[in-house]
Amino acid sequence: MSEMSREDLLDVVRRVWEQRDPVPDELVARMQAAAALAASDVDLELMELVERATSLAGARGATAYTLRFVYGDTDLLLRIAVEGEVSRVDGWIVPPQPMTVHAIRTAPNGREDSVVSDVGDSGRFVLVDLPVGQLQLRLEPRDHSRVAIATPAFEI
Repeated sequence: MSEMSREDLLDVVRRVWEQRDPVPDELVARMQAAAALAASDVDLELMELVERATSLAGARGATAYTLRFVYGDTDLLLRIAVEGEVSRVDGWIVPPQPMTVHAIRTAPNGREDSVVSDVGDSGRFVLVDLPVGQLQLRLEPRDHSRVAIATPAFEI
């Protein structure tokens, strides 16, 4: 039995690794989007996911779940309803404050799509017809003395 060279051995390990644990399809695009957001001029604070609850699937194959994010005294509750390839996000911000919500999704080609919703005095907002996939919400207060906050990326 002959010994393998270091390069041959590393080649075998690389091929096995690529077959058994390939890089997820959208990982590079997600990381590029995260790096671009981090490098932007927008000063963001990251919210923390504190609760997730899932409802049973409906008769038509729809599913819904809730997510709750918290940062300091700001609480964000999301109800996400997914039906087929589209979803709807109903959100509530407590305490209510006027702000703009950006739903940011990184497309497979690395391009960033954004859907915008305004939050009124009630703290409620709605985002409709969002494609399933990775999503991040960025909340920008209209009062510019307050800092913008963002959720970690999550799957819808």
